[in-house]
Amino acid sequence: MTATIERNSQPTHAELVDSAVQIQELLRNRLSDSEFKRRQTDEVIDALTKAGFFRLNKPSRFGGYHVGLRTVLEITETLAEADASAAWVLALASSGAWAINRGSEQLQEEVCGADPDARISGSGMACPARRERAGLRLNGRWGYASGSPHSTWAALAATVTEDADQQPDGYFCLVPTAQLQLEDTWHTVGMRGTGSNTYLAEDVLVPEHRCIPMADVIEGLPSSDEPMRRLPFAPAANLALIAPLLGIGRAALAMTIDKAPSKAMHHTFFARQSDSVGVQLQVAEAALKLETARLHTYRVADDLDSAVANRRELDYLVRAKMRAQSGFAAQQVLDAIQLLLNVHGAASFAESSLMQQYWRDANTAARHAGLNASVGYEVFGKALLDVPEQISAMV
Repeated sequence: MTATIERNSQPTHAELVDSAVQIQELLRNRLSDSEFKRRQTDEVIDALTKAGFFRLNKPSRFGGYHVGLRTVLEITETLAEADASAAWVLALASSGAWAINRGSEQLQEEVCGADPDARISGSGMACPARRERAGLRLNGRWGYASGSPHSTWAALAATVTEDADQQPDGYFCLVPTAQLQLEDTWHTVGMRGTGSNTYLAEDVLVPEHRCIPMADVIEGLPSSDEPMRRLPFAPAANLALIAPLLGIGRAALAMTIDKAPSKAMHHTFFARQSDSVGVQLQVAEAALKLETARLHTYRVADDLDSAVANRRELDYLVRAKMRAQSGFAAQQVLDAIQLLLNVHGAASFAESSLMQQYWRDANTAARHAGLNASVGYEVFGKALLDVPEQISAMV
């Protein structure tokens, strides 16, 4: 049984999170299907839609839900306890929905006007485009488009070179997926259910009103009357990537704690894992690492929500720290899961064990470029030491 949010209502934080809890059972029941098919099932997508989750971050005048980042995080983390891939699809869709708030009024009307539940997937792997009088002409391939099998719109990064002596201009181009081909390229060991396939565009013209300058997406606009336009993209987008990891970690910890009182500890005199001080120490350390990751993640969310509410601009040092916190949080989750694997033992790697899926999914998700800890630490370290070199635009 899943909740259905009234079409024209603005649900509360509690209502949305409760809907995520109700969907968990369905996600667990369909987990093997999404693994096998390498995408979410139609039934899961329908449940996420009925819960109103594809309205998160859409313009409110078109039926979208403007909620805080904490709400989006908690929804996604809750879903990930049951299926990290489903949570990832939703997280990326919410980021795509947020980006269209930076687009033209005509773009927002076209994407959301007829269907507030429109599903947006995308790819930041920019391909060259050609400028024409009516817009940008696309020819290329865009990989890692999570949720693409069920998406109605694609947000594709494109670059246009006007002058060979200048940096190319970047854009996010919104394209109906009916105008694209979808290549089945998502064959991975983890996060299999995300359906992160490859879009192929052949001679597709994107009208000017559906092209959002990359600079308009990346930078926040503190003076704007619309909250979604005041939020800087990079910190918010990275948060969306961490939430599924938090959910995976929470599920792995719960499983380990649940099994320890009844699981024997071979080659020792302990009849139960839970009697071992070594096990107790490792479980405690894993729990604290997960709490550390969560504290960093939700602190960033609260700081961003506060900045938006108070129309406060975040300086580069603050954003650099947020970039580093994202990578740090991801590493804490990986460290915690490694400890829990050690506790649960060789049984973790049985195909029938959920623990091996937690391990596969977490280690795949944490390798997203936005969560690269070394890059995040370097960005933050340079900012702390007042080194002017910038190594990433996503700060």
